[in-house]
Amino acid sequence: MVIDLTFIHYRPQAIATFLCIVGFVTALFLALIPMVIDRETSTWRLFYTSWAIPSLFAMILAFLFYPETYFIRPPVAFDGRVLVQSATEKVQVYEDWEEVPGGKALPETPNQSPWARNLKFWGLTRGGWKAMWACYSQVLGCLLNPLIFWVAILNALVFTSMLSIRETYSDILMEPRYQLSMNTFALVHLAGALGCLIAWPASGFVLFCVINRLAKRNFGVRDAEHYLPAFILPIITGTLNIIIYGIAVERKWHYMWIYFAYGLNSFTLVSLATANTLWVTEAFPRWAAPALVVLGSVANIASFGVSFGIMPWIRSQGHANADIEIGALIAVVGCVAIPIAFWGKKMRQQIHERWGISEMGALRPQ
Repeated sequence: MVIDLTFIHYRPQAIATFLCIVGFVTALFLALIPMVIDRETSTWRLFYTSWAIPSLFAMILAFLFYPETYFIRPPVAFDGRVLVQSATEKVQVYEDWEEVPGGKALPETPNQSPWARNLKFWGLTRGGWKAMWACYSQVLGCLLNPLIFWVAILNALVFTSMLSIRETYSDILMEPRYQLSMNTFALVHLAGALGCLIAWPASGFVLFCVINRLAKRNFGVRDAEHYLPAFILPIITGTLNIIIYGIAVERKWHYMWIYFAYGLNSFTLVSLATANTLWVTEAFPRWAAPALVVLGSVANIASFGVSFGIMPWIRSQGHANADIEIGALIAVVGCVAIPIAFWGKKMRQQIHERWGISEMGALRPQ
């Protein structure tokens, strides 16, 4: 939605703003959970019951008031010919209006006021069910695309580090060495909120300046590879936060180190999500939606499977060793961005040359 509502030069800041604000507000609410529920009674059900109401309200608002971004372009006369662009971005050239299916488009009769027309949310898009079904084959194609698959694996590893921290921090902070109350260790989410807030300028404004500088050095041409510097910070912080957490737990450092690692992990999640979104949607704009599906599904499927093995892994290796191994994997997979920066453009052009003519499911306007 954010991509379709913004121009290309606004997207780094728009996506970073969206992800950071959502992460910040979510972390603040999580910090307030102990004030709402009681672990010794059944009042924890109140949390789910109360949040069902705003969730339903948000869904209704999205359905009724979110504007459709599926643009239908009417036939236009150009240079003595007629250009017709389909809903899937395919362009047909006709010599005369008589050859155009449906003939020359006439203006609609103004039988309703402009404000009423803007509020109308029903209707059919011309892509049809055939275009929808084509998206599934594109999801498979994006999964096999090496320039997207490596990002999905990196995303899955960062999710694994998140699980390693968030499955264990509460039990650790309640152990005799710290003996923190539930109300106190829940404040770790404030560190997460701060991490999301710091990620806003780091993954938005700074990246915006870097991309503009690279584009100017490239004679004003913005390549998809110019978005690769966005991965530098999340790869570094993603490696450091899980290693710091593992060593802090193993060596019984002050609990503020755990808070710091948690906040750094939130910073990593938001900044990596921004980098992922920008890279896959600009490298393969026709397949933006299927690429985002691959990123989300691989990360969630992998993290769901890993969640069953985190505790046995920690028990067999120890916190420090297990988390250092996760950090090392993040660093190794992250280094794949280096050869992509040098040879990714050629590979991307080859992929576009072979499959770029496919209009299946290309519902997003360029």
